[in-house]
Amino acid sequence: MIPGMSLKPKRRRRKPDLFSILLVTVTVGMSVTLAYQVNLYHGSGELPLAKQTPPANSVGG
Repeated sequence: MIPGMSLKPKRRRRKPDLFSILLVTVTVGMSVTLAYQVNLYHGSGELPLAKQTPPANSVGG
C-alpha cells in the first residue's frame, strides 16, 4: 500500500447551487407576502381603510 493513500475515497461536499438558493428564498418570501395580504384583506370582515384624509392644500406639488 502506498503511504498517504486510504482504501476509502474522500467524499467532497458539493457546493450548493446559488441560483437554487436564490429561487427558494424568493419563492418563500413571495409566499409569505401573499399569505399576509390574503390574511389581511380576507381574514376580517372590515377592510383597513384610512379614517381621515389630509387637507386639500397639503396635497400636490
